[in-house]
Amino acid sequence: MDTRVLGLCAALIGLAPLPAGAADTATAEIINVLGRTIGKALLQQGPTGVLIFIEVNELPPGTHGIHLHSVGKCEPDFKAAKGHINPHKRKHGLLNPAGLGRGDLPNLFVAVNGTASAEFFTTRVSLKRGTAALLDDDGSAFIIHANRDDHMSQPIGGAGGRIACGVIREM
Repeated sequence: MDTRVLGLCAALIGLAPLPAGAADTATAEIINVLGRTIGKALLQQGPTGVLIFIEVNELPPGTHGIHLHSVGKCEPDFKAAKGHINPHKRKHGLLNPAGLGRGDLPNLFVAVNGTASAEFFTTRVSLKRGTAALLDDDGSAFIIHANRDDHMSQPIGGAGGRIACGVIREM
């Protein structure tokens, strides 16, 4: 079967409405530095963590760091989103033995046509519970960075400037 068909099927399944009584859900509209919508993210609370599906376009091809930031604001330079969710002040990086902040995620791979879709699962945050709740009083946001995250360097893995942002909102 054509991999494009499989990808489309996976995307449609990820975007399908959840049945009544399903886990809590949230969404984020991803915008670029010009304020134009370039994608979306859907988040679903599971029993042990959060499943994240993200779909974006109009990004530079290549590998980009993506993180969960501690404030749900996307001002023009995206600095209002503050730093990564990291209530325990751990070092940055999925590969860092002293690390693994709550907002650290795998890199996002953008195709030559500027599109990307990915699915992540993280046990380090929740939608509404605990010290790393995405839907807390000041909210949280996705930030997509200009460069890849090396998952080790401080403070953001060498990921560079902020090129896209999405405020996470309850559905």
